[in-house]
Amino acid sequence: MAQAPKTPQNRLTPSPKALQKALQQSAQQAQRLADAFGVKVPGLKPKVPHSVSHSG
Repeated sequence: MAQAPKTPQNRLTPSPKALQKALQQSAQQAQRLADAFGVKVPGLKPKVPHSVSHSG
């Protein structure tokens, strides 16, 4: 039986580090767009400044 030549899998699959970076950039872009249009992004916690979050 002839076997197909093995091709490296990582040609189309980015590394976990690259995926994490892309995900972070995508989330930041979504947040900026949401802020620009006044829309709440589901699943994201609103950023609260430290001075507000610690006041009693």
